[in-house]
Amino acid sequence: MAAVDPSDLKRVWRLFLDTAASRPADEASTIGISAKLIAQECSSGADVLAVSVRTALLQTMVKQELLNDWRQGHELRDAVFNTAAAFPLQNGIESFDPNAFVERLRSNDG
Repeated sequence: MAAVDPSDLKRVWRLFLDTAASRPADEASTIGISAKLIAQECSSGADVLAVSVRTALLQTMVKQELLNDWRQGHELRDAVFNTAAAFPLQNGIESFDPNAFVERLRSNDG
């Protein structure tokens, strides 16, 4: 899966947070956002699918509390977006290793 612009990833992350915050608490974890809305948050020519998948992986890692060291409230530090934007995903999400991601994040952030 293609690398993406960290700024696109950060804007889409914010879109997901804002959308979840506008929902009742029992619905916040099951939101859906159209590709058109995601594309509007991305720079021209961005791979919207890649941005979406990488955002979803971050959401999963947040729920698993794997990114707590890089959180500031609901926000994530820029190092998370920089690492997530370029983290290798040769076979899409099947190749994603959250532990390897955290290791790379620690090395990029340190």
